[in-house]
Amino acid sequence: MKRVVFFNVSAAGHVIPTFGLVAELIKRGQEVVYFEAPRFQDELEAFGASFRPYSAIRSYEGPFAGLPFHNELDLAPVLTWCTLEWLPALLEQVKKEKPDYIIHDSLSLWGKIVAQLLGIPAICVIATAALNAANTIEQDHYLSDSPGLDIESLTSLKYFNELEQQLREKYQLSPITFMDTFTNPQGLNICYLPRELQPGVEGFDDTFFFVGPCDPIRSTSDHDFSFDALTRDPLIFISFGSIHDPGVEVYQSCLEAFKDQQVQVLLLLSPSMERDVLGNIPGNFIIRNTGSVPQLEVLERTDLFIMHGACGAARESAWRSVPMIAIPQTFEQDMISRRIESLGAGLRLPQSDVSSKSLRETATKILSESTYRDQSSRLGEACRNAGGAKLAVDKIFSYLESHFTSN
Repeated sequence: MKRVVFFNVSAAGHVIPTFGLVAELIKRGQEVVYFEAPRFQDELEAFGASFRPYSAIRSYEGPFAGLPFHNELDLAPVLTWCTLEWLPALLEQVKKEKPDYIIHDSLSLWGKIVAQLLGIPAICVIATAALNAANTIEQDHYLSDSPGLDIESLTSLKYFNELEQQLREKYQLSPITFMDTFTNPQGLNICYLPRELQPGVEGFDDTFFFVGPCDPIRSTSDHDFSFDALTRDPLIFISFGSIHDPGVEVYQSCLEAFKDQQVQVLLLLSPSMERDVLGNIPGNFIIRNTGSVPQLEVLERTDLFIMHGACGAARESAWRSVPMIAIPQTFEQDMISRRIESLGAGLRLPQSDVSSKSLRETATKILSESTYRDQSSRLGEACRNAGGAKLAVDKIFSYLESHFTSN
């Protein structure tokens, strides 16, 4: 039996995709020690992993303290700050755990550095689209759809450079680039997308494997949602995930777009959105908070999924042959949204173009043309045939055997 320490970031879209992988590793004789936020403890332990909580982080007190979180580019300094805060304790904890190898999320800069400093072989897992120089440059149109993003990024870069210098000098590391904080590649990199859904897949070398979803299983969660409330066809399901908030205007556009239509709409509010600010709710709408419905079961009954273009939502929708309208909130979601559109499994609406009219017309087009569901179904087949958790663990074992043999 080998022991693996697993590092992840504290976001459902990154943790949930690992559940199937954790279960398969344990099934095949591995001991999994998982570092994560306490809210994921019960589910991780249900799969047989040993849970370790990250320590609390003090507030940053440097010259950029108090600046608002503008966009995804601010993740680079945030992740670097977390790495500075966590590394001393993590290095000591991992020494005590004595793992044979480490698995870390592509955003887990601390995971990569722990492995590097302790000389432990490591594997990177990617819950988003895999990024490289080529497919990043190809998305330069995202800047034109996001006014102010290029200006805001200058603050992120300045903040990052200061923290990166502290981290590099404290631990005698090689320079860490802005892009490194989003990718952290290793000798083996496993992405939870099938090749068909990965943008620019031809630009990745043979250290990258696109195994598709590893998370069709999940421990049972209690929900008070009654499916008896779903009384009309077609059903439009709207959810922008548990982190991103598209803003009250987008939600109000959804209400206006479908209030007089022969559809039923199940709309999930982001955690920062209050129902009261939406005003009167049309009778054909069911409004719920994010996380308060069994999303996978709802998708089985859904005719159209309006979402943010995140990888998890795209995988889950395609798995159930549901066509999509993607309204991206981040750079990576924009990549996936464009890929969904190019594959014919749905259509992309930039947030700047979202109105009740554009939503209604786009939804009508998708619901009236069966090709969108057909293409989503084909993408679902690609997800099912990509190999999943079994292939991922096969690649991990092969990589480790090669590593330990050569050493």
